[in-house]
Amino acid sequence: MNLKKQKDSFIAFIILFFGLNIINTYFLTSQYLNRYISPLPRTFIGEVTAILGNFSFLLLIVLIVFIIAKKDKTKLISLLVVTSILNFAVFAFGFFNLYYGTAFATNALDIFKNPAEGISNGMFKEIMVELFVYYRIIVFLPLIVLLVYFFRFNKELKKTHEKKIFNFKPKQYLIGGLSYILIFFVSTMSFVVQLKNDDFLIGSLISTKGVQNYGVYPYYVAEFLGVDFVTNNRKTLELESDTDLINAYGEYNKNKANYKNFIDDKVYSNSLSLENSILKNTELLNLNNEDSLTGVLKDKNIVLVHLESLNYFLWEIPEIRERFHFLNKLFEESFVFENYYTSVGMGVSSDAEASVLTGLYMNGYSTFYRDYEKNNYQIDTLPKRFNELGYNSHVIHADHANFYNRDRVYLGTEDKEALIGFNNYYTIDDFAKNNSGRSFDNSKDFLKYRMEEQPLYRGKKTVSPWPSEYELADVTMDTIAADNLASKKSMVFSIFMTPHTPFMFNPFTEQAFNINNYNKMHGITKRYVEFAKYLDEVIMSYFFDIETNESKIDSNTVYVFYSDHGSSLKNGDLSILFNRDVSLLEERRMLQQTIAFIYAPSNVVDEETGINKGLLVGNQKLARGHVDLYRTIGDLFGLFTEDDIYFGVHGLSSEPTYVIDNRIQDLILDDVRKINDLDYKPYLISLRNLKKKYPKTTEVDLEQINKIKYFKRLSDLLVSDDKIYPLLKNNRALQNN
Repeated sequence: MNLKKQKDSFIAFIILFFGLNIINTYFLTSQYLNRYISPLPRTFIGEVTAILGNFSFLLLIVLIVFIIAKKDKTKLISLLVVTSILNFAVFAFGFFNLYYGTAFATNALDIFKNPAEGISNGMFKEIMVELFVYYRIIVFLPLIVLLVYFFRFNKELKKTHEKKIFNFKPKQYLIGGLSYILIFFVSTMSFVVQLKNDDFLIGSLISTKGVQNYGVYPYYVAEFLGVDFVTNNRKTLELESDTDLINAYGEYNKNKANYKNFIDDKVYSNSLSLENSILKNTELLNLNNEDSLTGVLKDKNIVLVHLESLNYFLWEIPEIRERFHFLNKLFEESFVFENYYTSVGMGVSSDAEASVLTGLYMNGYSTFYRDYEKNNYQIDTLPKRFNELGYNSHVIHADHANFYNRDRVYLGTEDKEALIGFNNYYTIDDFAKNNSGRSFDNSKDFLKYRMEEQPLYRGKKTVSPWPSEYELADVTMDTIAADNLASKKSMVFSIFMTPHTPFMFNPFTEQAFNINNYNKMHGITKRYVEFAKYLDEVIMSYFFDIETNESKIDSNTVYVFYSDHGSSLKNGDLSILFNRDVSLLEERRMLQQTIAFIYAPSNVVDEETGINKGLLVGNQKLARGHVDLYRTIGDLFGLFTEDDIYFGVHGLSSEPTYVIDNRIQDLILDDVRKINDLDYKPYLISLRNLKKKYPKTTEVDLEQINKIKYFKRLSDLLVSDDKIYPLLKNNRALQNN
């Protein structure tokens, strides 16, 4: 190899290093290359800025390598190492997209604070599937190409005794350094201007905006250096005085005798009468039409059950719906929310329960339960309200006490008031001590025993390292029974563990489904739909003994079930399940649609099913979410006073509303022009890009959208500034202005 060829090959390697690593970033920013993401609108300025930003980062790397490394071979090896790190980062961030649908941000590192026994086994398998079966190995193409090029270059280099070392002269280093400073400055200032001109700059959109409009590499360097781009505060919202702030929230507060809904322009109230509800078969309630439903369930026990990853589409596929033998019967005596949508953010399951228990929207980019550590929250919650009425409040979860920081937010600490305020917390350690037949002093040995032995529980097969939901149901109902003996009313919050992605630990596997092309579906999807049988059985175990089938239904107890979020099955398998082409936006709506229902049994038993007749029976086809469930429970049990604030609508009313997916900012919004359609579903529109909507023919009212966007900004401020909630409570009179 002559000197000219050496030089040309060396320069070609450097050019490939720049070009391939810049192109590779589009696997994180382009939906054509990454179906899992929800991008912002692309702009010419944003594209140019991102290219310049990524180039400036790579230029800095090259300059540093040339300064430190003396030999050409060392320089190229160093750039190969850098490329391998960058490619792995792109793959890891892409895997994050699969489950979270948005660009990675350092706040998401909180997920690694949670114990991960059991789930890590299945997750590693999914990483391998993602890498090879889903062809994500292509993100390592820059490394592969540069490796091939390097070995060819090195092979030719060995054949010649005349080697040239390519070092920059001081003048060239100076030019390179100044070029880096100029390009970095231009790209950074351009990004800052874009942020300043954004009228919807909320925390959950910052990471996506950063990777798209600043560049993947410079944005994440800034993130890991601790640069905070979030600017949503009282100043940017133009709330100069406390009065401005109180009035702004007052516009959205629904705890008023009369308030106007901006979706249908009708007037509603914080008191829902029977005649204005959508209940049917109301004879057992013994209410007159004009009577209010407020407090209709007062003094009854409540079992609030947090279901895991249960999507409503399972009921829309006949072959799967049939697997829910018991639930389908129970729904006939329940009030069922058919268009119930998740609003979780980065806290996922903990965000769902936080919204149900507080009535607040989470911000989407941090974990509310972790934020407790740096804030002094004074927020009303359902457990606190029940405690004030003399209830014993319990939470039961078959995981570690510190999962999602639950132990501290549930019970508080020696020097800090509890955020949620339960009286008792039953965890994996309690399950271990009270394990039937063999007690364990620590959860580690207990989990190992369950994983290795897979013991039967009262004749039921278990395959999970965690206690099964059969056990969860028994502990839940035993807790209420113990309180009843002590003449105490109970609130019990019962949290499911399964089915959790990647949907392992199902005792009922290898089931047959008569679904077209079922065998073509990915393994994770098959595992998910197979959970229908298990879920039906364990939910039934809350009401009937799993050994004797004797009824445990208590007419003095109300059962409320809701699912935290969807299954995140973004692999295209919904098209197979529905035997038609499901677009990306329709898929997103399906995955955000979960389920919730309220079963308030009477003392009248249906002789055919053995299930007590329900006091509250009906189907809600309008949009509802976690914050609406908070208001519904609080109202039916008579928990609220006139000083309380809430932003949700009543679940049993005909009031239209919306649900915000706080992570990717998809908006589910009732369409008042179509609510009488038999197959009605609210429409989806992306607040990231208003051109993205489903159905495509939906006519969008921008005034409504802008009001919702403003409320989202207010919501983020409310959970980030711990002084606002007490201020709103103490100035209730101003909210009525």
